Amino acid sequence: MCFLVNGEVECTNYDDSEQRVYQTLAQCEKDAESRFYGLTDVFRQYGQPYEKIVIGCDEIKEDS
Repeated sequence: MCFLVNGEVECTNYDDSEQRVYQTLAQCEKDAESRFYGLTDVFRQYGQPYEKIVIGCDEIKEDS
């Protein structure tokens, strides 16, 4: 996430995942979309400016 702090952009990685494993990418992307809109709604309510938020899914490579 990147926020405007005193006119400067400050970015940090924030992982609040629950380490959930999805059966399909579509299921993961649906939850990611909900989280994005939920988070941006909170920022809007509190007047918190932000520069960039990236929420998405990571593929897990299984060991053979």
